[in-house]
Amino acid sequence: MRKKRFAVVALMTLASICTGSVYAQGTGQRGLGPHAQSGSQSTYVAPFGVPLAPPIYFVNFILLYFTNPDVAIQMPAYRASLPQPVYKCLLANPDNPDECPYRDMAPSFAAQATEVGGSRNRNTTWPSYCQTPDAPWSAFAPREYRSPEQINEPLGRQRADQLAHLLGIDQSMILTGREYACMIGGEPRGPARKILLECSQQMTNSNGNAAVPLASYGLSVDESGGVRSLCSPDAPCLEGNKLFAGPLQLIAAECHFEDKLRRVNEETPIRKFIDQGSQCQSTTAPACIAEAACSGNGAQSNNICAPPVFKQ
Repeated sequence: MRKKRFAVVALMTLASICTGSVYAQGTGQRGLGPHAQSGSQSTYVAPFGVPLAPPIYFVNFILLYFTNPDVAIQMPAYRASLPQPVYKCLLANPDNPDECPYRDMAPSFAAQATEVGGSRNRNTTWPSYCQTPDAPWSAFAPREYRSPEQINEPLGRQRADQLAHLLGIDQSMILTGREYACMIGGEPRGPARKILLECSQQMTNSNGNAAVPLASYGLSVDESGGVRSLCSPDAPCLEGNKLFAGPLQLIAAECHFEDKLRRVNEETPIRKFIDQGSQCQSTTAPACIAEAACSGNGAQSNNICAPPVFKQ
């Protein structure tokens, strides 16, 4: 049962154990989006893509770093709230990115990047179902950007290596170049390897590593130019769920890294993060966006914070 849970919860992860997502597709809550924060209805919140929530971010980082540190260093170092027009469009169209074309969303992203002060002087607080309550992990998750150039900034080698060490990853767990190449495969790729590669690319769409970098938002742009969450319905990282019926295990056996995968599962906190991340993902399905409480419980001058969309 634990083995099955490990496979299903690991969301949008990467190029390795790609990951699954606990997307709660069977809840029948399509289009409802995330729940509002508990407490007063006057609480102001800011919307964030759940790929940046601490437990989900850590799961994906562990899996990416274990397979290829050069890929993991491209994960985002900072998080940014979704501009309100983008948030509302994604909530209304979680499974139809064509309704949220990047050409229409781009001005909102650009306008947000020019704003200063306001809520960026303090961090917002993730809802309880998207947190890692055990110290010290939350301190190492992406914090909110403070200057425009930090939006979509990649983690980088030094910070990635430090985080990997803190999470219990050592050099002997990391796939060799040959093992990684075997896992990804070459053209023409089969469906499983194609999903692994596409998910990895979307998790690392940071500055300098993507034509349209949206990593700090937990978003990507699909082949048709539509903006979508990394864990929206039918996204490559969500499609990774199907790999756990056997294809992933077959790839690991074929490429001879079963023991490294076992060690990652047993010697890092990944199981704890998976348990915590599953609640965050299922609660925020299908839009895969969480409303984080703004400091001071009030509106901000830069209009990033707003009343919650959904009432509890």
